Amino acid sequence: MKRLRLLLVALLAGVTSFAQDEAIFIQGKIDSLVNGKRVPGIIVGISRKNARSFYTGGYANVETALAWGPSNQLEIGSITKTFTAYILSSVLRDKKIDENAIIGDFLPDSVRSNEKVSRISFRQLMSHTSGLPRLPANMDASQHFLQPYKNYGMDALYSYLRKARPDSSGKYNYSNLGMGLAGDLACTISGKPYPQLLEKYITKPFRMNSTALEAKEGAVASQGYFNEKTPAEYWDMAALSPAGAIKSNTLDMLTYLEYILDHPGNAVLQDITQPVATINDQLQVAKAWHILKVPGKSDIVWHNGGTYGFSTFCGFNRENGTAIFVAVNAFNKNAFGDKLGIEVLKKLSGTD
Repeated sequence: MKRLRLLLVALLAGVTSFAQDEAIFIQGKIDSLVNGKRVPGIIVGISRKNARSFYTGGYANVETALAWGPSNQLEIGSITKTFTAYILSSVLRDKKIDENAIIGDFLPDSVRSNEKVSRISFRQLMSHTSGLPRLPANMDASQHFLQPYKNYGMDALYSYLRKARPDSSGKYNYSNLGMGLAGDLACTISGKPYPQLLEKYITKPFRMNSTALEAKEGAVASQGYFNEKTPAEYWDMAALSPAGAIKSNTLDMLTYLEYILDHPGNAVLQDITQPVATINDQLQVAKAWHILKVPGKSDIVWHNGGTYGFSTFCGFNRENGTAIFVAVNAFNKNAFGDKLGIEVLKKLSGTD
């Protein structure tokens, strides 16, 4: 019995030591970014086998000195694409449509006649191998300074697709256009708008109460910043909303990642996180998700996001049940958030 007590004490000491090391490492990184005035504010949420911890620095709203909290609303940007991949894959399963089927059968006749587009498969759309560009050439982002997508509706999207000439090589080419179209096709096939599909397939079963396409009324909203002097607006992405328009918070995003880790038997989750194409020796693409190969350690599955107000990162490691979400309330700060997220996941994958 004495030996058992000593073993438990040793184990608990190891856990405590690790938690202290983790806290010192993460808080030190955050304080460095904030004190160096490289970011206005940052929040980091970590789940380690469903045990959560949170770290913050700076302000969620500089003007009002609003402190960061895990329930603060924010934009997740292109992490939305992982939701869209899950939704489209679920709709295809429900309708018994193969992911390798071509999208032409579900496009308007005027677009279907463009074989370069109509012969793209659903799988290619979700894995950024469709050959479609990052953005459509007929999108005029200058009409609204802080709302580059706002006036880009379905008519404009179909007008572009009628004449588009995507690269048919099958190579990886990250495309907001492609993932926006993927979500729009999910709506066409199901006969339901994207907010209903989001609720049906993800937010309701995953129990994510603060995640939606539109900002939640009454929520404590973080303020994003385009630059030091310009507060940003939450984006209205119109036809391309499935590529990056979801609003959420750190609590819900950890719930999202924990659900993925806790449901290894979910066929759709397993499918969309399997590699489809290789980008380089260290990086693969699945359906929306990216996979980082870490020498000597298990893979990190991740995605990041960026709007004019927020830079975000999320990732997880299936082998040891760890996940992280990082949000910086500033435009074009992914270099900081992504680096921190990857560093933390690598450190966590070194322990068990």
